[in-house]
Amino acid sequence: MAEKKERVITPLDSKSAVTVFKSISITRSNPREKITSTDLENLLAQALWKSFDQLRSEVAMRLRVEEVDLLLTDARVTGIKVDGHQVPDPEGSMGREIELDLCITVVRRDKLSTDNAIAFEEGSVRAHLTAAMSGNGEIIYVDSGNNLTTVFLVAPERTSYVGEFEWGKDDVVNAFTSNFVVGTEMGNALYLRYAEDNASPRIIKKFEDIFRDSFGTFVNGITMAVRDSIELNMNKTKPKPKHTGKSVLKVKALPPVYVRGFMLPKSVWNKSFMLGDRKIKFIPAPEVDLIKFIDGGENKVYKELNQLAKRRIKWLMPNDE
Repeated sequence: MAEKKERVITPLDSKSAVTVFKSISITRSNPREKITSTDLENLLAQALWKSFDQLRSEVAMRLRVEEVDLLLTDARVTGIKVDGHQVPDPEGSMGREIELDLCITVVRRDKLSTDNAIAFEEGSVRAHLTAAMSGNGEIIYVDSGNNLTTVFLVAPERTSYVGEFEWGKDDVVNAFTSNFVVGTEMGNALYLRYAEDNASPRIIKKFEDIFRDSFGTFVNGITMAVRDSIELNMNKTKPKPKHTGKSVLKVKALPPVYVRGFMLPKSVWNKSFMLGDRKIKFIPAPEVDLIKFIDGGENKVYKELNQLAKRRIKWLMPNDE
C-alpha cells in the first residue's frame, strides 16, 4: 500500500499566491424543481470555471508571470444562498438563483515546493477570518512585516489584495537608530522601550516625535492603497479614480481598519488618524485560526463540496508532468 503523504500547509506572501473570496451567482433553468446532489455538482463546476476564467489574467498580472505559469491549487465553498437566503444545506430546496461563496487560490508554479502542499495567500485568509470574527461585512485589513506592508479589502462581493508599500518594523528601528546615532540592536531596544511605555514621560515624548515621522509613511501608504478600491471623495482636488476591473466598495464612510504586525505603541490605538479626508482609528487585529479554516470548519455539506471542488480544479488545471 502506498504511503500517504503528509500534507504541508504553506502560507505564502502576496507576491507568490493569490487567494480571493468572491461570490458567484448561477441561474437555474428549472427553479421549481428541488436541488439535487447532481445539481450542486454541476452548479459548483460552473462557478469554479466562471471564477477562474475571470481571475486568471488579473492574477497573472499581479504575480508578474504568464498564465501558463499559474497553478489553481485550491477551491472551497464558504457559503451558499438560494434566492438570497443563506442555507446550510441547499439540497432539497427550490429556487431560481444559487449564489456560491468561494475561496480560490492560484499560485505561481515556481513557488509550490511539493505536490501535497496546501498553499494560500496568508494575508487574504487572515483578512477574511478577521472580518468574520468582528462581525463586519466590510473592513480594511493591514499586515505589516519587517519592511513591507500589505493591504486587503473585505467587501460583501469580494475579499482580496488591494496594494502594498515599503514600510515596516525595520523603518521604525532605523529612525531610532539614526536619531540616537546607535547600532541596530540598540535602536531596536529603544523602540521596544517606547512601544512598551517603559521610560520617563520626557523620554517618551522624544520617542513619540521620532515614531510619528516614520508612522506617517504608514498612514499615507494605506491611503494610497485603498483610494482605488473604495469610492470616496478622498481628495477633492482630483477626479474619482478610474475603475480597473477590481472590486470597488462604494461607502459613505471608511470601514474599520484592522492592523496586524509588530508591536506598536498604545498611542496608535488611542489616537485618530486621517486617511485622505476621513478620520479613523486603527484596531489591533485578533488572532485567527488558519488551521481550522484549512480543515474546512464543521459544516459536513461544505466539506463534501470542497472535496468535489478539489477534484474539479484538477480538470481545470491538468498536471502537465
